[in-house]
Amino acid sequence: MDNLAKLTPTGTDLLKANPQTHWVPKAIQGGIPFGSSWAPQIGTKKPEIPPVRLASPLKIALVGTAPSSRDLAPFKDPTWTIWACSPGNAHGVIPRWDVWFEVHSNLLWQEAASYGPPYVEWLKQQTCPIYMQDSSLIPNATPLPIKELVNEFGKYFFTSSFAYMLAMAIRAGAKEIALFGIDMASKDEYMQQRPGGHYFMQKAAERGIIVKVPYESDLAQPPPLYGYDDSTPFKRKIHVRRGELASRLAQMENEFAKLQQSIPFLRGAMENCDYDLQIWGGIQT
Repeated sequence: MDNLAKLTPTGTDLLKANPQTHWVPKAIQGGIPFGSSWAPQIGTKKPEIPPVRLASPLKIALVGTAPSSRDLAPFKDPTWTIWACSPGNAHGVIPRWDVWFEVHSNLLWQEAASYGPPYVEWLKQQTCPIYMQDSSLIPNATPLPIKELVNEFGKYFFTSSFAYMLAMAIRAGAKEIALFGIDMASKDEYMQQRPGGHYFMQKAAERGIIVKVPYESDLAQPPPLYGYDDSTPFKRKIHVRRGELASRLAQMENEFAKLQQSIPFLRGAMENCDYDLQIWGGIQT
């Protein structure tokens, strides 16, 4: 037998496979503790993907739905543990995952009717660990340890699913964390979620954890330094360019408003011509 771990390895199996290992799996039924002594259960959904290799150090890849870098995640590398979230990754969209996070509680609300119920049913069929607020929707889900997370990291930066996932990866004792399919580039995400992601990336780095982001993602770009960025060549160029575009746009909008006023007049004049042709067309005869 090779050195790949069984789907449900015992402590003896782990020690035989790697005498230096510090991972000791715990039963899912009793909750999945996080710390340097914990390893996620092995995924069983995609047998064509190699099973996760239980080895040290722990490397965790967080996978989101942004197409720019999602497919770059190390799904085929058994030395990486895959943590995923979102209905956009469910139903076989990604080939492998080992731990799932679903922190939303509104999956069965009316506004989620188009995707929520099928997603909940899919979650119920999964056998790998699933972290949620509670187990009211998914009986086998493990409650997210929100009190412990807030006590350790504060409550100001849990602004996205990935903020929770990063915090959990830090507490899990990860030596490397890589983020794929996570851009936080839309306006809402940039304003509300991006600072939380940067905060936990920084916290991980401060603890000596290697944090990796692919070049295809926007997430590794830091925000400008307030007060210092205004006079940089790039900032001045963009500022002037934006002012130019705003001026041209205002001119076009003014011209467009005049055209909008003229269009009904011209349409009315054409209708009047049609009326004259139909009613008075024979006046000359």
